[in-house]
Amino acid sequence: MTVGLAGLSLSIIALVIAPLVAILYRAVIDVGQGSQGSLRFTGRYISEVLTKNIYWGALLNTILVAGGAAVVASILGVVFAWIFVRTNTIGREVFEWISQLPIFIPPFVGAVAWALLAAPRSGIMNRMLEGVGIPGILDVYSRVGMLFVIGVYLAPYVMMIVAAALRSMDPSLEEAAQISGLTKFQTARRITAPLLAPAILSGAALSFTIAIGLFGTPVVLGWSRQILMLTSRIWISSQEVPPGYGVMAVLATYLLLLSSLSTWLQRVILRGRSYTTVSGKGYRPRLVELGVWRWMTGVLAVLYIVSTILAPICVLVAAAMSKYTWSGQYSFENARNYLSSDDVWITLQNSVFISVVSTTVATIAGILISWIVVRTQIRGRGTLEYLILLPISVPGIAFGVGLMLVWLNVPLPVYGTTLIIIFAFVGRFTAYAVRSISASLVQVHPELEESARICGYGAIRTFSRITFPLILPSIVAAWLLLFSFFMTELSMVVILYTAENRTFSVLAFEAWNVGDFSRLASFSLLQMAVGVAFMAVLKIIFWKKFTPKSLKSVAPN
Repeated sequence: MTVGLAGLSLSIIALVIAPLVAILYRAVIDVGQGSQGSLRFTGRYISEVLTKNIYWGALLNTILVAGGAAVVASILGVVFAWIFVRTNTIGREVFEWISQLPIFIPPFVGAVAWALLAAPRSGIMNRMLEGVGIPGILDVYSRVGMLFVIGVYLAPYVMMIVAAALRSMDPSLEEAAQISGLTKFQTARRITAPLLAPAILSGAALSFTIAIGLFGTPVVLGWSRQILMLTSRIWISSQEVPPGYGVMAVLATYLLLLSSLSTWLQRVILRGRSYTTVSGKGYRPRLVELGVWRWMTGVLAVLYIVSTILAPICVLVAAAMSKYTWSGQYSFENARNYLSSDDVWITLQNSVFISVVSTTVATIAGILISWIVVRTQIRGRGTLEYLILLPISVPGIAFGVGLMLVWLNVPLPVYGTTLIIIFAFVGRFTAYAVRSISASLVQVHPELEESARICGYGAIRTFSRITFPLILPSIVAAWLLLFSFFMTELSMVVILYTAENRTFSVLAFEAWNVGDFSRLASFSLLQMAVGVAFMAVLKIIFWKKFTPKSLKSVAPN
């Protein structure tokens, strides 16, 4: 135990603390130029950020857009998680699977697709509205448009977290409430939602922290009208000659404070309450019989899929088949030509390898940290959780720069290799595994593990035979969540990659950077296909484990 904790602590210091310290260090240290460069404390970077209106405007835009996106993502995620997991909605298994597709679409690519769909004058949806005599009112180049697009992109993450918690929850309380006279809506509002509070708040906090750290979507949708968020301002500073690392560090600190605030609020709301829903007593999960409403919820799911998933994907397919963007000449041969290069497939293999390794390592680390925080009385476990959660709000560009500064000064051959990208992924994204797994672990009553220990099981056997199977849905959800992040991550990789370790997201970004949207669409569809394939394989492997044999519909008395 001691050796394991020591190794975990050293890993957190190297992969999490050191890059963050490098960022904070650069915010207050002025690095002199030339061969005799000197170091001295300075407040000019902080003063510059605090005295310029452009940075205050970026902070306000970040809070409004990220907060609104978190609300949209939470509402959609919770509603559809309940529909897909706990009701007999028609086609719910297929709809749940399809609803997770947006997590495999790179954010900046999704933003470009939505720009083509809902641009004020040229958007396809506005043209369709004008064709039936309705003035085009959709405007994706606004704060509302930005928060909608970001919220839709984040909704599957909330849905996966809440769905995993629903699958682990004893539905007897819901059944008792309906027997006592509560309607299905009242039961969901007064019983289900409060019991799911840890997962819902975890998903909301996750959505907010992801939203404030997004780079591609805010740049694509906000640049034309200068609706810039903090990440956009950081990117602008990174393009200066020399780069404005000091200002970047201060702005990254803003994001760090916002993330810490959301984590603190989550803890305050949940403090002093019990949310145990899985105990030593057996239960038989049952679906809620919706009657005729099962068709209405099915239609709602179809509308969501069509308006937020299929429409953007159709735009990408049309662009990929086009000889050049909207040329009017469509052929599958065009898309095949874009994907025929050996460079494309070598880069894809490299990206999949990095993503699988990083995801597995981060998930294992998330299990260990979640278990320490939730199940032990080790001093400092709260600090451990706080530290591992810190990087999730730091934009990828800033975190990548911090990691680069650390490993450039360490006499080990890490910088410029595949290993530094794996370090960056694990250091920055393990927090997401911790949030997902801990939200499920807190629902498993300790009496199950205590009973196993009384029967002679050791700690490892108790975890592997009792705890692990109960939280397996959350573990798989966390793995898929992280894999989707790593397959689409751009902002960190663009700082750390070389020709030998380039990822597929960088390849797609290069196509976007030169305005070749047709090639970009082809790359994005291939990238999404890989993600869907991994999701399908995991669903097939774990389907029987996630579906209790006694699962069946039941109508309340």
